[in-house]
Amino acid sequence: MDIKDSDATLIFTSNLPLVLISAAVALAIYLVTSRRPHYERWEKYGVKHVNVPVHQMPEPRNRFLMKEYGPTVGFFTHVPVLVTRNHDLLKQILVKDFNNFPNRGDDLPSKSPLGKGVFFLKDYDWKRIRQLMSPSFSTGKLKRISTHVQEAANRLTQAFEKCAETGSHLKLFHTTGQYTTSIIAKTAFGVQADSIGEEKDDEFTFFAKNIFKKRSKFSLFFISFLIRFREFRRFLTYTVGMYFPDPCTRTSTDYFNAILKERIAEREKAEIQGSRHVNNDFLQSLVSTMVTSEKKTAAAVISEENAASTANGSAKLEKTITAEEVIAQSVLTILAAYETTSSTLQFCMYKIAQNPDVQEKLFQEIIDVVEHENPTHEELSKLHYMEQVVNETLRLFPPVIRISRKTVEPRSYGDINIPAGAVIEIPIKEIQRDPAHYPDPDVFDPDRFNEESKAKRSPLAFIPFGQGPRLCIGMRLALLELKIALVKVLRKVKVELNDETVPRKGQDIPIEYLGFARPKQPIELAVKLRAD
Repeated sequence: MDIKDSDATLIFTSNLPLVLISAAVALAIYLVTSRRPHYERWEKYGVKHVNVPVHQMPEPRNRFLMKEYGPTVGFFTHVPVLVTRNHDLLKQILVKDFNNFPNRGDDLPSKSPLGKGVFFLKDYDWKRIRQLMSPSFSTGKLKRISTHVQEAANRLTQAFEKCAETGSHLKLFHTTGQYTTSIIAKTAFGVQADSIGEEKDDEFTFFAKNIFKKRSKFSLFFISFLIRFREFRRFLTYTVGMYFPDPCTRTSTDYFNAILKERIAEREKAEIQGSRHVNNDFLQSLVSTMVTSEKKTAAAVISEENAASTANGSAKLEKTITAEEVIAQSVLTILAAYETTSSTLQFCMYKIAQNPDVQEKLFQEIIDVVEHENPTHEELSKLHYMEQVVNETLRLFPPVIRISRKTVEPRSYGDINIPAGAVIEIPIKEIQRDPAHYPDPDVFDPDRFNEESKAKRSPLAFIPFGQGPRLCIGMRLALLELKIALVKVLRKVKVELNDETVPRKGQDIPIEYLGFARPKQPIELAVKLRAD
């Protein structure tokens, strides 16, 4: 199978005049909006104000701001933006005063269902969908699906063993992506995705891996420009119908739309007919809710009065969801399960290959604690050093490098005043590499997360899954997948770097940050069997 994702190239070749006109309009908007009155500067609110280039990507921008101007700094785009790693301020925004910062500061203009996923939803819709999704990630549900995780981890281990036996290098992200996609396909949608260890991905895995566009430097520059003008980006996406600003590939979008519509129709029919042999998975849970709400009302519309009272916390959330929303949450779940967990497992394997002493200490803990072929939840909870290793990996390579919140009403916290409508950017990567809390922050050191070290730090110094009510809903599933994979694989093999691996022994691999961490070259490890 060969999908040629040339969306960006086609846009620039066939619609070059439109792109140039769009760029000119965006530039005009910038020149007009950049002439803002003095009162819009952050000094008025007790915060250092800086001007930032319109084209600068968020990650290098925030890294520069934190280094040059300290923990809290402000600038303006189309709205006032406050970037902070101040823990007292973060505690207010993410936890204590959450009701004033309930929504993310950015949406995702997209023709794909992804833009309507719970990650981007706001206010009542976020509360409603979050509540409907939560039971699928409960402790009881995780215990029931752990059998599927164990089976996938067994196939992952066999892939590592095969590389050890043949002397070939393991393509790390390729294989870990197959592992995590196999789990979510089976446990959430009842779909078989059995390509773990194979050179060629199965269809489901292939489209999951290719859901995001791979952009050129020129297109990335233009996208960074559009990020500053969100309404203009929405105009290009929804009114003009351009696919270029969309982060998702059309091929993957079409594939998941088609397969999910088919599955939903099958599940809906079975539910209406009262079939009790339907799958007890994530998709079925949402479809059951959809069918129930359709029975209550043909329109399945919540009144404005009910929505308003719910926003004030005085009414119960309605258990309703549309087919379109089911697809959106499903696509988001597929993407999150694939990208974040497989990336973390990749970096974890890479760092323990770089640090043989860490790998041996981890192996010894597994041997001492895990007595069963399939580790129990109780045994996993006792793997304290493994938890330190995973946390240190998440510290260095958080699944999402920044999050944001938008202010509803003005707030004052000490000398800092935040106006209504301001966006708060929370630079997770910079928070977790702050030398004030992590000496030699670029060094991999799992002992940063022993009990003594953790007790000396603020909990807000480590937020790889966010914090507060919008904490990542799939966090516990991700950690379960990571720990089971590490137990299964490391009992059987060692992972190593040598003079032929990527990177070579003694070297580091360059990392790029485009919303999340990615190595600039695919990591390839050497694998050796452990003696029985």
